[in-house]
Amino acid sequence: MNPSRIGCSTITYRKLTLEQALEQIASHGFQRVDLGMIDKFCPHINPLEVDEAGLSQIAEKLKQLNLQVSSCNTWSLAHLNDPNGLQVEFPYLLASFKVAQQLGTKVVTVQPGRKVEASQWQLQAQQVVSLLEQLGQVADSMGLRLAIEAPHKGTLAEEFENAARLVRMLNSDLVGVVIDSSHIQSAGVHVQEVLSAYGDRVHHVHLRDYGSHGFATPGDGDFEFAALFNGLDALGYNGDFNLELEFPEPTLEEINREVGRALAFLHKEASWPIK
Repeated sequence: MNPSRIGCSTITYRKLTLEQALEQIASHGFQRVDLGMIDKFCPHINPLEVDEAGLSQIAEKLKQLNLQVSSCNTWSLAHLNDPNGLQVEFPYLLASFKVAQQLGTKVVTVQPGRKVEASQWQLQAQQVVSLLEQLGQVADSMGLRLAIEAPHKGTLAEEFENAARLVRMLNSDLVGVVIDSSHIQSAGVHVQEVLSAYGDRVHHVHLRDYGSHGFATPGDGDFEFAALFNGLDALGYNGDFNLELEFPEPTLEEINREVGRALAFLHKEASWPIK
């Protein structure tokens, strides 16, 4: 595998402006970036407000820093199975597709809907599947691939059994999957079981660890990264991997230290030479 396929999400630097976040990411030698477009949490781009001039400026900055956009991680914080999901989330995601298309990425990753009681799961999942497939049709017409993050804490796909059920309900031609190593570990399932269930439906990968103290820098938790890299390689996966770290109130120095530690560890786990 080419080590340049490991990129970094701007979520890692979500407290900075987009320009500052991109500069920090490039300073580590990354060539790929995942753009956080999550309202209030990581609002690096608001797809409903950004205009052509703004997108041109972002594209120019990316070019200047030799960064390619792997994916756009987007949602409005209104889930598709919330009462206002159609009025809020649907337009937000549609606008995100235009941003992704103009910035040259192929993958847009979204949430699978908020967690509900078991008795409501099937009904809610069917609603989300219908909306995701509508979005998937639009994405496909624009040359994009839509992918849901499953498993993911706090959602319809928190437990892997439900994540796999949800994925099976979706039309594979319209909606793929983005996997996050920390959410796989949090769900208590081995990565090989996830890859066996999803196969070539995996469109993108987020990298983070998870252990007894919760989310962690890769190498500080219990996730088996070598199994992830080897398993995806065996499946012929040719997409990117984006480091996505989250900290309560870190300093910039602390973030950069953890990014450096993570990158060194991931290169080792993937049997890549460390540059």
